[in-house]
Amino acid sequence: MEEDQEKQPRKQKELQHFALDEADNIIDIKDVETKESGKKVERHFFCPNCHQEMFPKQGKIRRHHFSHKAHSDCPHDGYLHALAEKLIMDWFNKQDRVNLIMNSTRVCESINTCKFSNSLCKQTWQQGFNLKEYYDSCTPERTYKGFRADLFCNRTNNSDDPIFIEIFVTHKCEEEKKNSGIRIIEIKIETEEDILSIINSNKLTEGENIKLYNFKKETSCNNIHTPISKYILFPSQKSFLDTKFSCKNYDKKRRGIFEISVNRFDNIHSGSLLLIGKCQAFIKGYLKKDCQLCFWQKTDSLSKDFCMLYKKCGNPKYCKDNNPLSCQMFKPKIPFIQMTAKLLDPNNPTTEDHFDIWEKPL
Repeated sequence: MEEDQEKQPRKQKELQHFALDEADNIIDIKDVETKESGKKVERHFFCPNCHQEMFPKQGKIRRHHFSHKAHSDCPHDGYLHALAEKLIMDWFNKQDRVNLIMNSTRVCESINTCKFSNSLCKQTWQQGFNLKEYYDSCTPERTYKGFRADLFCNRTNNSDDPIFIEIFVTHKCEEEKKNSGIRIIEIKIETEEDILSIINSNKLTEGENIKLYNFKKETSCNNIHTPISKYILFPSQKSFLDTKFSCKNYDKKRRGIFEISVNRFDNIHSGSLLLIGKCQAFIKGYLKKDCQLCFWQKTDSLSKDFCMLYKKCGNPKYCKDNNPLSCQMFKPKIPFIQMTAKLLDPNNPTTEDHFDIWEKPL
């Protein structure tokens, strides 16, 4: 029977390359010497999971590994779990730094009240801190508040507010434990290499194989700024577009008689905002005349705006040279003005942009 089992080699990934020595220390098969000066050395090794005796198999064909001396039903996932507990515990206790790299979110403190709130008001970043500054002891299989930890991290003289390190080989951390409020680091282990990748570094990075529960990952701040574009109509009837504002200061100083502020990352672009602002200001009675809103303005082959009546009226040909306030032939393009103004209409449910309209009382 034993011979038949040898003829059916275990999968390479399920070979056990680590064992416990007589002093209960983990030893790698690569570090095992069974002969000294040509003499056989008697050493004893034990399975980290079932603690049955093992012996090193160091033949010339298969990869060197440990094997149980007697037939054993010790599952490979149990071995991985026990090995991970032991190696990660020893690693944690020996390290001067164990950096926990956590995905955190900074949220603008005004996100629920600011009319310019958008996806940029939540910023995800990686925050790192040294666990060893807060936790200097890691011990196995301890119970806290009715829950048992695979590894229990705390200060030597204070067991309050610990961190659980849970080893996930076949079973994820229980929902009840995750909902307990205890901070938990869950480490997924599928192979010995997964364990070695941790203990050969000085960090635990949140990701697909490392999950964090009950850590404070969201902080409120007031230094997230959304850039604002602003249309300003001055008392002189000159329209101006200013892009030097943010959501923090757009309403601190008013320079015009009519202003529209728009989130610069929304759909309304600078050129469109200037035209929309003029249309809204005209409808509300703030802007009296403007060549861009006039029926007689056309565009030539060089994309220059000109007045069709410049010969009849004696005005300069190109609108940029005109003074619309003194023009007696101004004729507003009412349908166009109304349609354009609705692109930023607070009463239009299809408007997706974030904006603010301010009017100085007439």
